[in-house]
Amino acid sequence: MWSSLINCSVGWHVFDEDQVDASTAASHSTAANANQPTGDDASSNSTATPVLAPVMFTASFDNSACSSVPSDGGSSDIENTVVAEKAIPTSPTLSLLDNTFASSDESSQEDEEAGGVVGPLNVNNECRRRMMMIAKGCTIAVLIVLIPIIVVVGKPMVNQGFLEIPVTIEPSSSPSIRPSISPTTTNFPTLQPTSSPSAFPSAAPTLSPSMSRQPTSTPSRSPSTYPSANPTLSPSMSREPTSTPSLSPSVSRVPTLMPSAHPSKVPTSSPSAHPSISTQPTSSPSAFPSASPFVLFTFGEALYTDNDLGIQISVGLTARQIAQTGSRVSYANGGQSSISYHDAMDGAGIAQLPDGGYVYLSNAEEPDGNGGVYGLYFNKDGHITDYKALLTGTSRNCGGGMSPWNTWISCEEYENGQCWQIEPDPNKPNHNSPKATLLGGLSGGEYETVAVDNTNKKKPIFFTTEDKSNGELRRFEADGNGWEALHVGGQTTYLEFLDGNRFQWTSNIDAAKYSAWKHYPNTEGILCHNSTLYFVAKVTRTLFILDLNDMTYTSELTGSSWVGQGSFNSQPDQIIESDLDKRKYIYFTEDGGSAPGVHVRDREGKYYTMVRGVPGGRYAGDESVGIVFSPDRKKFYFGFQDAGVLMEVTRDDGFKFN
Repeated sequence: MWSSLINCSVGWHVFDEDQVDASTAASHSTAANANQPTGDDASSNSTATPVLAPVMFTASFDNSACSSVPSDGGSSDIENTVVAEKAIPTSPTLSLLDNTFASSDESSQEDEEAGGVVGPLNVNNECRRRMMMIAKGCTIAVLIVLIPIIVVVGKPMVNQGFLEIPVTIEPSSSPSIRPSISPTTTNFPTLQPTSSPSAFPSAAPTLSPSMSRQPTSTPSRSPSTYPSANPTLSPSMSREPTSTPSLSPSVSRVPTLMPSAHPSKVPTSSPSAHPSISTQPTSSPSAFPSASPFVLFTFGEALYTDNDLGIQISVGLTARQIAQTGSRVSYANGGQSSISYHDAMDGAGIAQLPDGGYVYLSNAEEPDGNGGVYGLYFNKDGHITDYKALLTGTSRNCGGGMSPWNTWISCEEYENGQCWQIEPDPNKPNHNSPKATLLGGLSGGEYETVAVDNTNKKKPIFFTTEDKSNGELRRFEADGNGWEALHVGGQTTYLEFLDGNRFQWTSNIDAAKYSAWKHYPNTEGILCHNSTLYFVAKVTRTLFILDLNDMTYTSELTGSSWVGQGSFNSQPDQIIESDLDKRKYIYFTEDGGSAPGVHVRDREGKYYTMVRGVPGGRYAGDESVGIVFSPDRKKFYFGFQDAGVLMEVTRDDGFKFN
């Protein structure tokens, strides 16, 4: 039995008696004598007992170090006595066992100094001694085996939260399932975002975007209830950069408090809660307005009075006078025009020039050959540089419209009036050669405004209104595109309303005149956008909306659904569109009333006042005219015909109107 037990111990060497030196034997003899019983007990325990002591432990199992020990523990043969040297632990972990062996060393040393002699030992005591030594050896062996296992197995347990150890031994290769206990102050950013979120939310929200060189400040006390939809690029929570970036998404509902010192290398997949400072654009618009060229402006919520100009205008807008009938026009360079600003200004258009400048084209509704068209020239910065006449010798030039090739069409409103084409660009060949078009027919008429449907660029369609009780609405389909398309060829038809809110284009001019007298007398402003035709009947104050595809129409009273301050109680006149694809804004001028102004209709059919004369003031009974936007949509122009003033309106915030 003893042989089996000794051979099972690890690193135990047994020496026979011949291998024990004298000093060692003496020390054991002294110890034996010190514990020798007297009298009968001495005689009964006189049998020699083998002596077992542990030897040096090594990290390996050494079966060869074990020697055979007699299984007969009661043998008194001195030759069977064995002596073992004390074990010396090689690992600091085993230092707790030193005390046990130290006491043995001290007693042996004392006996040796006393000159004791090693003698026979009691067998029972020696058996107990052997078992104690074997137990100690087994304990040491188990500890040596278990400590590496604990280290290896314990790491993932700590990482997975089963062991609450506050320090990460090594950076993890996979995301933690439970929240980290505290943030770290690593200076190394996470290299890449992870492919999928972790099963549990992070214990602390990210307080700054990825790539920050500063440590995370104070984490929140508890995680947010709901994780965010996208993983964060926040700094790693380990003391060293992880080989694999964190898989856990940020779960904070609180927006980032401060932007990072450097922009993220990869744009975020969702907008930040506050304006981003990234040098790369985000994949979707931010939740808050960015410094974009347009912020929607709401007209007429409140009006304020400008006493100098005699107007009431929407809060957030500012107007200034830039021209006055009978006065020379002031230029940006300090000079003045050679002629005075024209009388009876009316319809207007904007033509952009190749150098970035533009021309404000304004009709003069003077009778008896005193009418015409005048151009107010602006540079690319919106400053006036020139003013001159572009068409003279005509009468009562009322409204008009722009062609697809950037020329202005001016309509005469008298019995035999015609529609004239004017080239505003000084560098074009027809600049000094305005010419009557085919839009008014051979006999002419009291024409107002022109709109164009350029869907088929090879055959554009022009619509012309006539301010007369039975004035038919004309449709001219050109045979080509460009200057000559309005002077050669083409086909003319007329608008006829049918039952059931349907309409048709007829070649019967008499049927069209009757339809005009019955349904749409005295038509004025007109525009065409996206296969939809809009025009107003002045006397009945009606807006007509024609679907050119399914040949049906609807109508409404202008100003019937009002929002905010102001009113639109008098006759509608000219109309222009703005942003019809989205907001569907239509701008109206107004003829007559105590406070004529400019009004806006939105896509819901609601009306607002943009600007108007002070009720009962200097513009009472006048007519607002000449509405148009600059090419960059940052300036809006309008005037009062009788008073002869032209004004420029801008937004106080500097943004575009639409």
